[in-house]
Amino acid sequence: MSELEYNEVDEYLKEILEEISPKAKSLIITFFGDTVFPYGGTIWLGSLVKFMEEFDISEKLTRTSIFRLTKEGWLSSKKFGRESYYSLSDLAIDRFIKAHYSVYAYDEQEKDRDWLVLFTNGVKPAKEQELAKVLKKEGFANPSKHVHIHPHYKMEYMQDILIKNELQNDVLLIKGPINMPMNKEMIKEMVHTYWDLHDVEERYQHFITKFRRIFTLKTPIDQFTDKQCFMLRIMLIHEYRRALLFDPKLGNDLVSIDWLGKAASSLVESIYGGIHNQANNYVRENLLTVGGNTPKLDKFYFNRFGGIR
Repeated sequence: MSELEYNEVDEYLKEILEEISPKAKSLIITFFGDTVFPYGGTIWLGSLVKFMEEFDISEKLTRTSIFRLTKEGWLSSKKFGRESYYSLSDLAIDRFIKAHYSVYAYDEQEKDRDWLVLFTNGVKPAKEQELAKVLKKEGFANPSKHVHIHPHYKMEYMQDILIKNELQNDVLLIKGPINMPMNKEMIKEMVHTYWDLHDVEERYQHFITKFRRIFTLKTPIDQFTDKQCFMLRIMLIHEYRRALLFDPKLGNDLVSIDWLGKAASSLVESIYGGIHNQANNYVRENLLTVGGNTPKLDKFYFNRFGGIR
């Protein structure tokens, strides 16, 4: 490959990095979830600093961000001699397992066709307001007072939310399929009434436009260097994760045929599948943990996107 082609890819990655301008804390969380977690979940601070420098994040900013993430309960730290090592906290691991199905298995929610309905009449006003904020972030609609609905939300996730907020005895939960009406178009109309999907689609459109440009480069994706593949993978997942935050994840059967969430998911799967092996080569060369070793990649990693090789 010529030097010009190398520069072409590097220039594209530089443009993407400037466009997304990731915050250090958020990018570190993406890196832990995508890369550190499947490699045992622990990383030496010096190794983390080197990875973050690839994204123009200084050592000082990395150290400051790590300190704050630890204080906020996302990470835990251990020292062996003078060396510091960081791992995901138990709370963060629970969140990452949940996020896995959102980021790496977008279509999983469609397997669950039971709607979840919450009645919050028995919740005190102050607590109900707080619960409503949480449910909105989780993609629930609030069609009427004291009622929250979602077509695919997992019962175990809802139970965790209620237990955390000490509301397990104050909320009525109903889970089951919609049997009437049989007219799917009527259900779709209801969905578009209760959920504002315009902003979500715009975010997906920006994401797709940004990363589809990779296929316009003269350099084929399978000729990217290991480092380029790693950088692309982290930025791809970071931006996809940000877009998903606003998606209520209603399932493709309840939205339009040309729903951009599906297109974004397919784009991520296509790019990720083409670069992940080379990205992992770079990770194995640079990710150091206790004893200076890089652990083996967890088998669970290969379940991403329905199975990658």
